[in-house]
Amino acid sequence: MGTDVHKLKWSMALLARLVTWIVRLWFGTVRVEVVDKDVYEQYFTNNRTTGNVVAGAWHRNAIFFFYHFRKLKNSCVLVSRSKDGDFTAKIAEIFGYDVIRGSSSKGGREALTEMVDYMRQEPAKICGTPMDGPRGPARIMKKGMLVLAMQTGSWFIPMACSGSRVITFHKAWDKTIIPKPFSKMVLTFGTPIRIPEGISTEELETIRAEKEAELNRITDRADQITGYNPKV
Repeated sequence: MGTDVHKLKWSMALLARLVTWIVRLWFGTVRVEVVDKDVYEQYFTNNRTTGNVVAGAWHRNAIFFFYHFRKLKNSCVLVSRSKDGDFTAKIAEIFGYDVIRGSSSKGGREALTEMVDYMRQEPAKICGTPMDGPRGPARIMKKGMLVLAMQTGSWFIPMACSGSRVITFHKAWDKTIIPKPFSKMVLTFGTPIRIPEGISTEELETIRAEKEAELNRITDRADQITGYNPKV
């Protein structure tokens, strides 16, 4: 049994290396246009002048953002505790991310506690996750990352991306998109906010609804800029 487990882990590690190599080769041909450069440069580059950042996008954009932000220092991603999550976590580690395991459906409370501890460490951290994951419904924001931003005094920033030439996984619940080789992706960002600690449940729900609407707006904006129609 021990030998079989070792072989499985070795095979997973090897496959993760192969997938990472393919992703680097594929996405490395993609050009990136950042629309909201002031937000991007101040809050996301390695020369940023702010503190902790919690960034959220819709699940459909997770794969490209996962690749794009791989070089940021002190960055963390939340990965589910599923078997698929084991593989994703391995790829994230290869890309250089710190990984915390959990989701709204399994291990969410423990993961939130671990992320709070992570974000409170020096130097400043960035944590990103799909806001409607891991199972949807699509484009309906969950409040977990808002709570994380509130408890750690972090900036919360919505973000979105789209492309004129993408592959859309129409059968997936989130309609995942990935860029075709030698195409261009457009990145948009919402307004950074800090959420006061100690606000009421009703006030947090108001913020959640506002940021959900904003995230939908900047996602639609990215689609309009690129001419992408998610229904086609």
